[in-house]
Amino acid sequence: MITISTILSLFLGNSGIGKESIIMVFLVGVLVVTVTTKGYFYGIFASVISVLIFNYYFTEPIHTLIIYDSNDVILMVSFLGVSLISGTMTKRFQKQLVIAKQNEHTARLLYKTTESFLNITGQKNIIIQGIDNIYQNTHYNSRVFLSDTGETYTHDSREFITDNMEIIEIPIRGLTKQLGVMEIAYSKENFSFEHELLIKTVVTQMGLSLDREFIYNERENIRIAMEKEKMHSNLLRAISHDLRTPLTGIVGASGVMLENLDQLDKCNVEKLVSGINEEAIWLNSLVENILNMTRISEGKLVIEKNYEVVDDVVYEAIRHVNNLAKTKNISVSVPDEIVTLLIDGKLIVQVLINLVDNAIKHTQENCSIFVHVYTEDDKAVFEVADNGEGIDESIQNSLFNSFITFSSKIIDDKRGIGLGLAICKAIVEAHGGTISVGKAAEGGALFTFKLPLAGGE
Repeated sequence: MITISTILSLFLGNSGIGKESIIMVFLVGVLVVTVTTKGYFYGIFASVISVLIFNYYFTEPIHTLIIYDSNDVILMVSFLGVSLISGTMTKRFQKQLVIAKQNEHTARLLYKTTESFLNITGQKNIIIQGIDNIYQNTHYNSRVFLSDTGETYTHDSREFITDNMEIIEIPIRGLTKQLGVMEIAYSKENFSFEHELLIKTVVTQMGLSLDREFIYNERENIRIAMEKEKMHSNLLRAISHDLRTPLTGIVGASGVMLENLDQLDKCNVEKLVSGINEEAIWLNSLVENILNMTRISEGKLVIEKNYEVVDDVVYEAIRHVNNLAKTKNISVSVPDEIVTLLIDGKLIVQVLINLVDNAIKHTQENCSIFVHVYTEDDKAVFEVADNGEGIDESIQNSLFNSFITFSSKIIDDKRGIGLGLAICKAIVEAHGGTISVGKAAEGGALFTFKLPLAGGE
């Protein structure tokens, strides 16, 4: 560049251009050298060489380094000063530009790192995300120790190797306490300020995310505990109401018999005993449902499967509900051939009892109830239908949840505690089957559950 400036200056000198203009050409050359090279040395060297060339070719006496004219001395000293200052400022601007670009890169990297933690959930996922961020941007391996649990986390596919590496420990802090420590194996020679910022940002975001996860889990635990407490309160309230109803009938009927035993004829005694028996059966069914629901909620429902004949299971259930269906007509239809299922017969009988009992409770007097069993592909299909008013559509989607009941127009109808259908669903699904609700061809409710045939599992 200095050579080009010299040639151009000689051309301008021969054309009669003044020294001031020529020296500006050299100044441009010095600035170009400063911009296109690294460090201050080349800019200073170009400035000195330009002064010497200017002195040699353009000051009297020409082709010597001697200067007679004081104006030329001032001109060259000014040129040297301006070129040095301009070159120095240009280098500083270049350095600031590099720093600005590096800061922009660092800011983008930190933003990307922070953003990567926003949608991460789960303690392990948060920690692995932090370890990954550090490795991808610095190639340093790291591991995390959690204070509360004593667990250690490393990346599944990378070992934490410390050979010839320095170890730095950074505490992971939440809002109220220290959650753990992150260890990073790093090289001092390659460790930069950007690496330090990135690691600190990752650790900070990890602490905030773990704290957020802890708060969310605490909130969920509180919500679940409140729901359990509410369920227990509802259960106790329902049990206290529904146990009182049959017990009142039993106590009343038995009391009448004790007080008037000598005066009652056989017909009245039979009515009172029948009433006691009916209330006792209903009470037994209620207690059985409560016990089953307790076992289901605690995960202790035991399924003892044996080969059972469908006819035996169905008629055993009908035998239990016959006394409750005095004003109802129960029609049963089973396959002509013998169908066997690998089931817990007692629990499936309970399912049928609950479904038929629901139909009895929620239909008018003299209504009909239909129990129909048939095979379809590799399933045994059980249907319990009635010709009543059907089920309110507003509760069909939640019908198999606990404590779901719906009113009946029968004045003396027993309300129930809404556990029967929830228990039916749990028992059927525990057998690998499905249960659903719909509208019967007769116009009332239709409950259908399907179980695998003995050879179809």
